[in-house]
Amino acid sequence: MRNWPKSLVTDLSLFYCSPADESAGLYVLYMKIFKLLLITLTFCVDVYGQNTAIEKAYPATVRVWAYDTISRQQMSAQFSAVVVTPQGDIFTAAHTTVPGTTYKVMFPDGTATIALALGKIELADDPMVPDVSMMKIITPGNWPYAEIGYSSSLKLLQPCISIAYPESLNQPLPCVRFGRITSLRDDRGFLQSTCIMEPGDSGGPLFDCLGRVIGIHSAIGIPESENHEIPVDLYRKYRTALGTAKKYNALPDITDTIGHDPLVAPTPQYTLPESLPAACQLITSKIKDKEEKIYGTVFTHGYIVSKSSMVGNEPEIHFNGKVIKAVVVSRNRDKDLVLLKVHGKLPEGVIPSKSVLLQRGQFLISTNIDTANIISVVGSLPLDLPGISSTGFLGASIAYKDGPLLLTFVRRNSPADENNLKEGDELISINGVTIDKAEKYYAELQKYWPDDTITVQLKRQGALYTKQIVLASKPVIAATHPAEMFPGGKSIRRDGFTGVFVHDAVLTPNRCGGPVFDMAGNFRGINIARYSRTATIVMPADIVYEFLKK
Repeated sequence: MRNWPKSLVTDLSLFYCSPADESAGLYVLYMKIFKLLLITLTFCVDVYGQNTAIEKAYPATVRVWAYDTISRQQMSAQFSAVVVTPQGDIFTAAHTTVPGTTYKVMFPDGTATIALALGKIELADDPMVPDVSMMKIITPGNWPYAEIGYSSSLKLLQPCISIAYPESLNQPLPCVRFGRITSLRDDRGFLQSTCIMEPGDSGGPLFDCLGRVIGIHSAIGIPESENHEIPVDLYRKYRTALGTAKKYNALPDITDTIGHDPLVAPTPQYTLPESLPAACQLITSKIKDKEEKIYGTVFTHGYIVSKSSMVGNEPEIHFNGKVIKAVVVSRNRDKDLVLLKVHGKLPEGVIPSKSVLLQRGQFLISTNIDTANIISVVGSLPLDLPGISSTGFLGASIAYKDGPLLLTFVRRNSPADENNLKEGDELISINGVTIDKAEKYYAELQKYWPDDTITVQLKRQGALYTKQIVLASKPVIAATHPAEMFPGGKSIRRDGFTGVFVHDAVLTPNRCGGPVFDMAGNFRGINIARYSRTATIVMPADIVYEFLKK
């Protein structure tokens, strides 16, 4: 996913809401826009039944990477694309492909095949545009495909659907996101939408509410609302030229007829829930002498569940202008959940009930305390996120090669450095587990969290020695890509979870811990972490209920 020059960033603050906005009257506009969004998109999800836009579009959205067919090796980072004919014609972004190169294409149902990159257009004086590229599956077949729409018929604020493969999640299935068209043509001829993107989504499709391709993901700005899309009419216009495996540095002379959109979307009706439980409350506490703020979800009988890693041992609940002491009853480190008991008056909150089936594209509401509620959609069914960024940090590296496992790098001021581990030391074991491969070393470290103590046995100049080391949190690396620069950033603890699901709510880390409801008012879970630009993670209701029972 590419970055646009700062001068091209469109001011979309109109579509955000803060407490100050409410007094300025923008809150009313904000809610009207989102009601319009909900009305139309919920029609797509609920009214069409088995023929929903998502069900039509999802099977044709593919995960792609350059692939050496001789060595059978992946040769590039993943990107996204969409199949648009049963013969295997594919639309994607030019900055992801090299004409004449072979690519591995993975469908959501697990089918894998090989495609050849055909033509692409990148202007000589500005290679960022128009970013148009085609591929072709070389294996004969009758492939799942999506219908091609018309970008010329789009309207401002028209709802749209993104189905693509964000790189950070590294999942075999694509994620669904919803938004609206915010620009029909920017300074470089691109559409803009609020369907959030990040690296890996490049080349992925943007659909209308009939499941037709209307754009292809190209680039982003820093605000989550700034996402640039290649208009699908460019593919219609240059489709014949793009059938040749070459790079065009100017717009091709050969053009095709674009045609006109024969369909008009109906106007559906939808009713927002009249009320939701008053279940979201603010929790403050101190962790290592630093005050932390996080939301909590109120349940019956004065119990509150929140994000454990953001709640200290002497938490306080802020309710109706009062500060109420709470007691930590239980913690679950693997789920990052904490259970609090409040001896004071609180709203009744969530009443545990039978769980409801989760569906991709289903609308959700994350309630807030001091701002408007956040509307989002279910992006994935339950998935697992291995502990990578959130696990304990030692600060010593081992090379992937045969022979003794020697430390090849010790990071300055890391736990390894502070305990006098040296490059060239041979690693023998961690907590009594013999380490005989580099892969095993990294897998073993992933079992532990920050502040865990591990016993490490090493050998230096033929002599064994042992160290007990307290692991730290992984250091924060300065962001260099706009996908890492969104306001508030990521939650520190954001992975190492099983059975969670993703939605596209734009939350800051200190607004996690609060409840998530569906449009029928059913409790669906707790926002447990802001994972990336595109994804907030929900700990599902079933897991929360089980935690409460225990």
